Amino acid sequence: MIGPFVAAGAVLAGFVFLGLRHARQGRERDRIATLLHGQTRILEMIAVGKPLPDVLAALSTMVERQVPGMLCSVLLLEGDALRHGAAPSLPADYNAAIDGVRIGPAVGSCGTAAFTGKPVVVSDVATDPLWTDFRALALAHGLRACWSFPILATDGRCLGTFAMYYRESRTPAPQHWHLIEVATHVAGVAIERHRTATELARAAARLAEESQLSTALAQVGHEMISSLNATVLLDRLCQLTTELLGCDVSDTVLYDAERDVYRLRSLHGYTPEQTEALQVMSVAGSTFGPLLHALERDGHAQVATARVVDPGAARLLTEYGITRSLYVALRRGRAVIGYLSAGYRGRTAAFTHLQERLAIGIAQLASMALENSRLVDGLRAASQLKSEFVSTMSHELRTPLSVIIGYTDMLSDDGLDDADRAQTLGRIRRAGLELLEMIEATLSLGRLDAGRDPACIERVDVAAVLDELASEFAALGSRPRTVLHFEPAADLVLDSDRRKLRMILKNLIGNALKFTPSGEVIVRCELRRERCAFVVRDTGVGIAPEHLPVIFEMFRQADSSDTRSYGGVGLGLYIVQRLLDQLGGDIAVASAPGRGTTFTVTLPMHHVAVLSATA
Repeated sequence: MIGPFVAAGAVLAGFVFLGLRHARQGRERDRIATLLHGQTRILEMIAVGKPLPDVLAALSTMVERQVPGMLCSVLLLEGDALRHGAAPSLPADYNAAIDGVRIGPAVGSCGTAAFTGKPVVVSDVATDPLWTDFRALALAHGLRACWSFPILATDGRCLGTFAMYYRESRTPAPQHWHLIEVATHVAGVAIERHRTATELARAAARLAEESQLSTALAQVGHEMISSLNATVLLDRLCQLTTELLGCDVSDTVLYDAERDVYRLRSLHGYTPEQTEALQVMSVAGSTFGPLLHALERDGHAQVATARVVDPGAARLLTEYGITRSLYVALRRGRAVIGYLSAGYRGRTAAFTHLQERLAIGIAQLASMALENSRLVDGLRAASQLKSEFVSTMSHELRTPLSVIIGYTDMLSDDGLDDADRAQTLGRIRRAGLELLEMIEATLSLGRLDAGRDPACIERVDVAAVLDELASEFAALGSRPRTVLHFEPAADLVLDSDRRKLRMILKNLIGNALKFTPSGEVIVRCELRRERCAFVVRDTGVGIAPEHLPVIFEMFRQADSSDTRSYGGVGLGLYIVQRLLDQLGGDIAVASAPGRGTTFTVTLPMHHVAVLSATA
């Protein structure tokens, strides 16, 4: 009878076993189905571009639902630090404490996993040496086990870590490894897609910015080459700056070397009354010292009026309602010659990076346009000087040649007595000497400009040089009503170029005689503070104050018209200045119209370094 009962029991046990196995298989199918459903939902979130924190939080929650008691965390690797990604079930202060931790070979589970690129399983935080530095923190929050797995990109780079925490000591079961594989794979897809999308968005923004910048600068370039007039350029520059930067006002300030001040040259966005007041304003360079230093160093500077320390500058900005300013350097070569400014009224927020780049580009184009304008003005001035020189030279050559030809014709007259013949020959000789002097001046200028006439330093007896000049001018004869007087020279000997010293003095004495129709010309030499001073003083027509700044320029005369009363091509004083540059000397002039002129030349007594003739 026992046999049937045993058989029945065996059959029943078999049914129970099959039932349990079927139940386990059902639960596994349900778990897998739930995992696949959750994975699909998260992939859909990734596909539609949901924010990365939301995707990682949903992934962590999905994994936690698979294993009761598990707490998940995702950390993102940025450089060599792990930053918080998602951890919906971990305490917020714990997440904050580990945010930014540096990775290393023994930095908890996550720091070590990110450093090695391999899984790190810590079944008991209380005893594992990897948690030495973080043990108290973890235990204070009831965390006893932590399994961390690196999230790897498709190229093998570590993107972060996926960690599973428990509140009791635990080691992974076989099903955990599959879950971990799914979680890290999905996290990797989410992080890579987010970073790719972010980089694409940045690239698109950069492309749009570069396109906007290029378009704006192309417009500026077109405007800047449309005119060579500096005033027109500067006015248009301020209009474009205001328009393209979207600011309220703009102005340009340039350095005035003659007055050693900075002057406002153009502006836009101000009222007529403000414009009138600003246009006559000039400011000493010291006022702009800190700003100019910043422009020389960086090329641009932003200023909030509320933070301006200088009381004068702050008062000026406040008076015109400017609350925020951007300054960019205007240059000639590497030197800062002024600035272009843009300003807001009322707005205190900083100009954007794009606005800064645009302003710098505008200033660079403006600097080139201003330099082109300056060069063109220089060419025009040179062309004008050349025209004046040709006109003057033609006039000056025609006069002595006419004298020579006229008096030569007179010599053919047989009725001319000996006295008249001698007088005629003397006039021909003087006219020939005038021609020779013009030719010598032109040749000297050519040698100086070509650098073919270096100074030859020697011991020069000053008294002997003045005696030679006195004899030479006496032989040429002088105007009946003009007296040339050489005062006795002191016993002076200096190191200089004798020939060039004679040329300097001869030019000055000749000039004095030419512009002194009656009166006297006095030449003297004296010692002044270890320098030899030559003074040429006349009582002639004098020079008007407005002409004094240009008398040492090439081809320049106080009267450059064809009807002027005095001859010459305007090279004498220019050559004097060039020769003195070679010899280390200086020249000064004092004059009053109708009362005469005094030129004072000073030269070093001893040898000095000789400057280049083309310097």
